[in-house]
Amino acid sequence: MGKRRKVLTKNEILDIAQYQWANIRDIMDIGAIGKNNARIILNEIMDTYYGNREKIKNGLVPMSMVLEYFDISIDSLQVTTNG
Repeated sequence: MGKRRKVLTKNEILDIAQYQWANIRDIMDIGAIGKNNARIILNEIMDTYYGNREKIKNGLVPMSMVLEYFDISIDSLQVTTNG
């Protein structure tokens, strides 16, 4: 049986989402998933982001695309945490 990942609070997601780029650890935390699934998602986002262009092998993808993948809206998070 695998280790259970902690589900982040809205404030924790906002703290991570303030950065322009996301790495595999950010994807793991936001999605509450393991490294293997995070790697699959990272590769999917890289394929979408780079398309036919040469990929940069730095392991970073735009945070906006990660949030879009998980269907997370920063605006709605900010409204619910402030109000």
